[in-house]
Amino acid sequence: MPSEQSHREQAEYNEQAAASIRDTSPDWAVTMCFYAALHWVEWYAKVRGDDLDRQYQNYPSPHDRLLAYVFDIAKNPQYRDLNKAYNDLKNASQTARYLTDIRTNSRMHYTRHNPRGVDKSFDNLEIIKQRLNR
Repeated sequence: MPSEQSHREQAEYNEQAAASIRDTSPDWAVTMCFYAALHWVEWYAKVRGDDLDRQYQNYPSPHDRLLAYVFDIAKNPQYRDLNKAYNDLKNASQTARYLTDIRTNSRMHYTRHNPRGVDKSFDNLEIIKQRLNR
């Protein structure tokens, strides 16, 4: 089981990787932003001593457990925008990877002509980092 430190290191690594390919492979940069966010949430849970497998055992997948956990911690007013940022980033990642809910079958067309969407992914990652690092 990964330690809290390994989740933090992986989050930071994923963010650096995303930044390094932002212009050349924006679809993968968006995906890396989501995986950085995922590790920030895992890190936060470990720091707090929350056992997501036990607490959210009725959820079928690790991604579903993380979504439920983010929803629960976002009930706290200081984290109110966390749920939206995480879900928007998850959805942007799915769109970039699987081209869901868009009218083109070209990943490059979508990401190259959607720079605001790529920027928004980095913005959402920053929101997640700021909220969880309080």
